[in-house]
Amino acid sequence: MADIKNEVLFLGYCIEIYKAEKKMSGQNAFNYLYSTGATNFIFSCYESLHTTGHLYIIDSIDDYIRNNSQDKSVETECH
Repeated sequence: MADIKNEVLFLGYCIEIYKAEKKMSGQNAFNYLYSTGATNFIFSCYESLHTTGHLYIIDSIDDYIRNNSQDKSVETECH
């Protein structure tokens, strides 16, 4: 299992690239990702996501949000 510190740092990176792409504040980006369950998705898929580029990460987050309910307990599949 990945080190939690690396996962948290990666979550911060994802928030930064997401906010820049969507032209949001950092707080708004975090709130949106948290409310949609995307933060759980990012943690669950850390192993595969952290090896990809920023555009793939943003697309993966958007796909997750588009295809999943706002129920944060939804099981996550990483592709």
